[in-house]
Amino acid sequence: MITILAWLWRQPKSRTNYPAEHVNIWASMVRRNLSMPHRIACVTDMPEGIDPRVEIITPPGDFLNISSPHWANGKPQCFRRLSMFRPDAAGIFGERFVCMDLDCVVSGRLDPLFDRNDDLVLYKGTASSRPYNGSLMLIRAGCRPHVFEDFNQQAALEASKQFCGSDQAWLAHRLGWSEATWDERDGVHFVSSMSTRKRMSSPRVVFFPGRLKPWMIATVDRFVGRHYRMDEKEAA
Repeated sequence: MITILAWLWRQPKSRTNYPAEHVNIWASMVRRNLSMPHRIACVTDMPEGIDPRVEIITPPGDFLNISSPHWANGKPQCFRRLSMFRPDAAGIFGERFVCMDLDCVVSGRLDPLFDRNDDLVLYKGTASSRPYNGSLMLIRAGCRPHVFEDFNQQAALEASKQFCGSDQAWLAHRLGWSEATWDERDGVHFVSSMSTRKRMSSPRVVFFPGRLKPWMIATVDRFVGRHYRMDEKEAA
């Protein structure tokens, strides 16, 4: 059994607001496109309005007061997600789990992405200077515990001098460039504009890491509208 999870929290002055509806649509997209035995969960202290079929995981509460001044202006401070590398992560998230960002469109079968024996698989960075992107991670609980154990405010500052992002900067700094990854050859894509989306072929999942989000264009973009939705029976 694999756990597919997303994180949901409130961040002061965040440039993007994520309500429960985004969790429910994400969960519906995952259910439509994953056939292996799984459970769907949300790590949050904001359970109101979330589909009862989505298991709620209480956030461990690690690194809430750590931030990167180099990743500011409403950009997400995701250091809390480093709890997934705790030595005791299995008791919190499950023995094997996938972390997905909510701002995505799932448009193809996910089984080939998650049916892997690697202890850790990360989405390849969206620029040549970035080894990883934090939008998608497959983790065997307990692997790479130094990612959690070595982290603190000073570590966040050092990582931000080299790499872009919050937790993904620390992952790059601490793990280097040799971890297993997914990229567009696996059907994992990202977009920051409509024109970028038009260059994709046969995507399984598309992430929207910038200001453009799928719910902004679901009514005007045929591809996004076809996939970014609840099932009709769920929406009824």
